[in-house]
Amino acid sequence: MEEALTIQDIQQALSDAGVEVYRTADRELQIAERVRLHIMDSGVRVALNGGLVVQFTARTQRSDAPSALAEDLFRRVREEVGEQAGRRGYQESHAEIVEVKDPVDDARVLDVWHEVTYRKPLAAVSDAVAEVRWALDLEKYVLP
Repeated sequence: MEEALTIQDIQQALSDAGVEVYRTADRELQIAERVRLHIMDSGVRVALNGGLVVQFTARTQRSDAPSALAEDLFRRVREEVGEQAGRRGYQESHAEIVEVKDPVDDARVLDVWHEVTYRKPLAAVSDAVAEVRWALDLEKYVLP
C-alpha cells in the first residue's frame, strides 16, 4: 500500500531542490523569494487540495493606471501572464480586487490590486519542483 503524500514530503523535496519556503500551513506551502537580503512571499503556493497543486497569483496595480477600468486591468494580467500559464497547463482559478490598506490606519487604502490566480494539478512532487521554479521566474507583476 502506497503512503499518502504529506505537506512535509513536499517541503523536503522543495528544500532538497534549493527552494525556500516562506510559510507552512496544514495543507499548503507558501514559497519564498529573495529580494536582495530580504525574504518575501512570492505569491507561489504548493498545496494538497484534492491532490497536489501548484498555484500562483499575478496582478496589476490601480496606482499605475488610476483611470483604467477593473476589467481592463484584469485583461492585461490575462494577456501577459495567463497566456504563458495556459500554454504550460495552468487554468485560471479566480480573480479578485484586493485593497492594500495602510498598516497604521486600516481606513486608508494605499493601492488596489487586480489579482488573477492560476493553478495546475500535478502528478508528482518532482513536477512541483519544476513548476515552482517556472512560477518563481515568471514576471507576475504586470504594468497596465
